Amino acid sequence: MIRKGSSDLYIMSTFQSLAQAVIPAAYYFQNVSIKVEPGALELRIYDYILAILDQSISPKIKRQMNVASMAKSTAQLLDNGAVSLMQSGENINPLTVSGFPFGGPFTYLSQIDRLKAISLIDRLEINKKHLSLPYKDNLGLIKNMMDVLKQLTLFGFYSEWNGYGSSAALSPEHRRLEHFPLGWQLTQYPGPSYAYRDLRGFIAFMPKKGRG
Repeated sequence: MIRKGSSDLYIMSTFQSLAQAVIPAAYYFQNVSIKVEPGALELRIYDYILAILDQSISPKIKRQMNVASMAKSTAQLLDNGAVSLMQSGENINPLTVSGFPFGGPFTYLSQIDRLKAISLIDRLEINKKHLSLPYKDNLGLIKNMMDVLKQLTLFGFYSEWNGYGSSAALSPEHRRLEHFPLGWQLTQYPGPSYAYRDLRGFIAFMPKKGRG
């Protein structure tokens, strides 16, 4: 689900950096070599997050709320938190634009500082004057969305979604598992157990009391 255009590249970069921050790739030694366990960025979990955000509000409600893109509004909210973190001087590492060149301030932060920015937003320690709809004057939604973003990343990573491969962008009834999902391997989940017919015993008729 690659988006094109400057706005779409901005959104994509922002959510790529979000996914990387929540579940980064893992590096560990195995014998004499280094093994890399893919994280949410490598498994393209940002596509899952964007798909859910795109579907979270119906077109009719978007028009009523004057919200063109929930994903873009959320990316701008993450940037708001990043700017607040920078202005407070609480970011641990220096800024960089090499990782996600099409993104905004949130993508300039290191992985740990992106998580700190999310915590700052969750505590509402941000500039509330420059929030875009639907977050403007809706502090409850802001706090809820910070939980949702982390949950969606986890859902996408540990569910069957990344196993759908090329069919992931299709409607649910047309999706097919193309490979065993990494999240299932990591959690040692054996996969779904499909139902089948089997004898479960015999029907027993119990006489009612009071009848001879």
